Amino acid sequence: MLFDYKVTLALRCPICGELELHPFTVFDFSGQDSLEIKCSCGFNKMTITTNNYKQYWLQFACLVCETEHVVTYRNNELWSPEVKEISCLENDLELGYLGSEAEIRELIDEEKQLGSIFSEIGIENYFSNSDIMLLALNSLYDIADSGDLFCQCGNRDIEIDMFPGRIELFCRECDGLITINAETEEDLTFLKNIKKIEMLEGVVSALEKN
Repeated sequence: MLFDYKVTLALRCPICGELELHPFTVFDFSGQDSLEIKCSCGFNKMTITTNNYKQYWLQFACLVCETEHVVTYRNNELWSPEVKEISCLENDLELGYLGSEAEIRELIDEEKQLGSIFSEIGIENYFSNSDIMLLALNSLYDIADSGDLFCQCGNRDIEIDMFPGRIELFCRECDGLITINAETEEDLTFLKNIKKIEMLEGVVSALEKN
């Protein structure tokens, strides 16, 4: 695969909370082995280091656990337009994205739309944790978009209903139901590790940690 060696980082600042887009190219490393990506508030959000242009180390301050994380990418991984999640290494909570600017903007727009829906209908205080609920919905939509949310009865048009601390998936074809907790960071981490949800036909169940 041919790359244009240009990607975009979207990472929320742990100081001011702003989520900004930072495009950069391989030429930004010309004559130097590291690149600092700064927020408009002046805080250095990420330092990218390489010593041979084959391996890159990304060091960033985590908004969630308030520590420094380091992740590595090979040359073809870093410059691939495929969007990669930047997450907290302690609990896997999403912090930002790296990859194609167009795709990242789409993801951010989707999150903003969900957030605005919460605001418009005045239910931010309805949920036990509206931030966790929003991220949980994003994870479920990702699973559904990949075709991995379905019922054994054959129905793929699964309804999603939200309650203060949980989400319910409902199949109108067979009345199958799955309850998913969406209240704590542990609930979100558990959900983000799930790649496929297959509902049992006509059965009421719960998606729970073992």
